[in-house]
Amino acid sequence: MMLVLGLVVIAFGLRLWVLASLPLIETDGVRYVTLARQFQESGSLFDPLFHPFYPLCIAFFQPLLGEYEFTGRMISAVFGAALVFPAYAMAHALLGRPAAILATFLLAIHPGMVLSSAAVLSESAYIFLLVLGVWVSWKGIATSRYVLLVVAGLIFGFAYLARPEGALYLLGLLVLIVIIGVRFDCFREMAPWAGGALMAFLVVAGPYLLYLRQTLGYWTLSGKILHNLVQDIGQAPAPGQTDVELLLSHGGSVFRRIMENVFLFEKYALPDLFPGFLVLFLLPGLLTRVRDVKWGTHEGLLLGTALPPFVALVFHVESRVFLPVLPFLLPIVASGILATATWLARDRPVKRWSIGLVCVVVVALLPYTFRPIFRPDTGAMLYRQASQWIAITQAKDVAVMDRKPFIAFYSGRRFVPLGNVSPEELVPAARRTGARLVVLDSRVFGDRPLLIPLLYGPVPIGLEVLREFDAGMDGRLRILRVQERD
Repeated sequence: MMLVLGLVVIAFGLRLWVLASLPLIETDGVRYVTLARQFQESGSLFDPLFHPFYPLCIAFFQPLLGEYEFTGRMISAVFGAALVFPAYAMAHALLGRPAAILATFLLAIHPGMVLSSAAVLSESAYIFLLVLGVWVSWKGIATSRYVLLVVAGLIFGFAYLARPEGALYLLGLLVLIVIIGVRFDCFREMAPWAGGALMAFLVVAGPYLLYLRQTLGYWTLSGKILHNLVQDIGQAPAPGQTDVELLLSHGGSVFRRIMENVFLFEKYALPDLFPGFLVLFLLPGLLTRVRDVKWGTHEGLLLGTALPPFVALVFHVESRVFLPVLPFLLPIVASGILATATWLARDRPVKRWSIGLVCVVVVALLPYTFRPIFRPDTGAMLYRQASQWIAITQAKDVAVMDRKPFIAFYSGRRFVPLGNVSPEELVPAARRTGARLVVLDSRVFGDRPLLIPLLYGPVPIGLEVLREFDAGMDGRLRILRVQERD
């Protein structure tokens, strides 16, 4: 227990260090803070695109911690450090104590896990609930304490309220109960508890599911499914068309998108998930006990629980979406490191080789972990400077049209998204939305090439340049004012 507590302290301290070095809130973080404020002011928390668990945590703890952004980061840090407990318990039960210690240490210092646990994002809370639910599920089945299945259903309900993928783990639990019940002729005994797990899930998730049904007009796990599908295939749904119907009617386009994302995942996301030498030990970890009769219920279980996040390949390959696979795959990596050390040692002391190999892995991993601290995003300070200038010089009710909500968030102004418009359409678009200021940002104009010349040259009639902020290669901002109609 003292060792596990030591790992928790390491994890929490590292996350506090990193969060103090992050200069900018995340894009989704702005929306989470908005929902938290909305709940405090009106009692309304639900949103079709953003699930309510994380903003509810922000709303609850903000009066104690003060500033909203800091509150969100602290909640993520606490969940990220607390992950050590269920992750260690699960890895210890499946792969033994040495692999569990090493796996939780890798989770504590993993760059992606540290960064997500210092961000105003729901991933850290979701991963904690997910691992806790999987461990409780396994414990209930392995020890025949089936009441724990109801507890697992409750936990998966909260996980779903953090991210929609949490519902897939409840489905996996129910399928696993059926398979085990049929194979070992105990389905009658397990069936009531499976029903209890489903009911516990619905008690927690039901109000939000009903809200989505009333708001969107059809049953779905999240409004983000249809939102992301429309972005992927480039076509709006027909009137009354659901996300499943849109998916089936454009199966070919979706399949091509998945193939593209598989390639992009290997190129971009995989190095983020397994930086340094970590990926080299995944295969040895899988094969070291492949002939053991318990392989399917131990390593196989870990592999199975790592699969649901890959449904995101239908939409995108953002690395943070796949972070939930790490608590299930890093124990296998840890087992691979220990097996490799045993193979290298031959007849020599294994402990020295294990320590040496772990040191090599950690030395290769830590530069990625400390990158936000020692190489901060200097260009992000442009947003702070622009926000401060707007807060001082512009009216409080002014609306800011921008590609990202950072300047509007820090200046306390209303945010209007800058759509995919041409320079000629910029003024009419701003006037339609009531925006009085337009922000041109070189850092986010990669998908707006037609607007890039406006950062440096003349602006369209109806706009005038108010202020410019330039950080050289790190970015350039132009703040334009929308003139009154003639």
